[in-house]
Amino acid sequence: MECRLQASPGPWSCRISIRREYDNGGKRLDEISETPFGSIITDKSDVEDALRLAQLVVLNPQIESESVSLERSSLKFSRNIVCVDICGPDLTDLSFIDLPGKLSL
Repeated sequence: MECRLQASPGPWSCRISIRREYDNGGKRLDEISETPFGSIITDKSDVEDALRLAQLVVLNPQIESESVSLERSSLKFSRNIVCVDICGPDLTDLSFIDLPGKLSL
């Protein structure tokens, strides 16, 4: 997941996109695409469900839409990325990538 925060004078909003860099076989695509997923979110309480759904779409590459079942995924990991763009007042311009996995000490 890639998170991009941006300060803006307007109201808080969140846009989720899916960036496809790899095909279903794991081969790097010649052209990278970033497609909006769902509509712009203006209610913070709606973000978690939208992110879960976007992650399931990425893990079920045979499904191209938001109609994926919430019960199971065909893949355990994907190199394609769920992007989260959050804009609003009181935010600092910041981008970071959250990688899956366990922290080992």
